Amino acid sequence: MQFEDEVETALAAFSNESHMAREDAIKRIVREYLIREGFLFSGQEGIHPAKLNASNDG
Repeated sequence: MQFEDEVETALAAFSNESHMAREDAIKRIVREYLIREGFLFSGQEGIHPAKLNASNDG
């Protein structure tokens, strides 16, 4: 998969800084985004921060 030049540059910087291959960097970015947006369960207990409100205060 090829992205726009600016995205490829950012991806290369991220993968170099994280010491991981380009493909692994893409997997990590997509996974973290899906967890943050609530589409993927992270395996950690608790309520997603975006879904916290007064009705679920302990």
